[in-house]
Amino acid sequence: MFTDLSPPTLAHLRADLLAMQPRWLRRLSRPQRKALLFTLVSCLGWSLWNGFRTYEQPWGDLSKGKFTDHFSHMNAARLFPHIGLDIWRVPIAKKYRQLTYAELEAVPPEAQPGGGLFGGVFYVPGWPKDKPLAIGWPDKTRMYPPGDMLLVAPIAVLYHYTSLSLSGACRMLLGWFIVLAHLGLFFFFLNFFESKGSGLDWLIGFLVYSHVMYWTLEGFYDAVAIVPLMVCARYLARRRGLAAGVAFCVGSLLHFRVFFHVPWAFWAVGILIKDRFWRRLRPLHVAAILFAVVCAAVTLLVFWLDWESLKSVYVNNPLRLAATPHDKAMIWNFKVVLAVCALGFLVSRAWLDLLSLAWLGFVAFSLREFYYWHLLISTAWVAAPARCSLVRAVRLAFILSTIAILFRDPFAPEWLWMMVEGK
Repeated sequence: MFTDLSPPTLAHLRADLLAMQPRWLRRLSRPQRKALLFTLVSCLGWSLWNGFRTYEQPWGDLSKGKFTDHFSHMNAARLFPHIGLDIWRVPIAKKYRQLTYAELEAVPPEAQPGGGLFGGVFYVPGWPKDKPLAIGWPDKTRMYPPGDMLLVAPIAVLYHYTSLSLSGACRMLLGWFIVLAHLGLFFFFLNFFESKGSGLDWLIGFLVYSHVMYWTLEGFYDAVAIVPLMVCARYLARRRGLAAGVAFCVGSLLHFRVFFHVPWAFWAVGILIKDRFWRRLRPLHVAAILFAVVCAAVTLLVFWLDWESLKSVYVNNPLRLAATPHDKAMIWNFKVVLAVCALGFLVSRAWLDLLSLAWLGFVAFSLREFYYWHLLISTAWVAAPARCSLVRAVRLAFILSTIAILFRDPFAPEWLWMMVEGK
């Protein structure tokens, strides 16, 4: 019925529609509105899918019981008030005994396998007998900063004190992780709509969206750490060192793998010093600095408590093994990738990216445990603001090459056919 409207009438109609919108929505730019719309549609779609799908395996992960991180984080949050700082100092297997076969019979079947192949079910004094401590990797201390427990604490309380089942808690955890993942995806959508929408942008968008959603549906909360990293990157591009530093410190409180991009924190400090921030300090700035220092101090304290365990974990990093000629060839291939990417950043005069690449290379050769999902957080680097398209292309090439060379993982995660199989 709008075909007969004249241009002035259409203009009036658009003005009326804008006037009907909330004030905060009218303040958003066009790219921000598009990013918000795509984020809400995607989040609603995945949330409905997670809410109504049938769980073939009670834990709800796409791999049907392979990954247990989501409820391991929840059970760690339940355990923390009982164990305190020892959660980062003493492995759970040394602190508590496993349930006997007779005790396991009183536990719901969904919790009896514990944390999967590398997990267990443990007795904690005072806990409900039908809700024991089921957790993965009990031979290690908890190798996460306290942010992971804060994120799942409300669900942990519900599970511990109500009749909520483990499968119900897993559904809630996955639904919560879907929401958190979309907070990060909003910034990816925003960067896409703020750019030219080239083929490179589409490729980056596909990589980020597919990997973020796949690992989120497997029960990993890592995507939430992308949010402060993306905020940090955007503030660095605007030379707002204090805001960038605060965002980075918040990210470190959520996940240790934010340290993969620690040059960003030093770059933010460099901006502050160069701008002589002390000349314009206000009470709000002082409060922000104190908040960042507290976040950093807590994270570093926990990292220090974890350090002995981190030094003794099993070595599976292919860059540290080099046991066969194939391994040695792979290491040389990775070094070639580092050199070529460094050349690309040098040509583009992208100094922060060059520092980030050097640090990622050092981290890759230093880690004892290295899995392909460890690079999920680094997708924030791929989509961060850049000097030119070449810089973004080099970032993408590095991440893809690392995944392909070290882990032989396909470029496109297989979450689509896994969803179809799960129906």
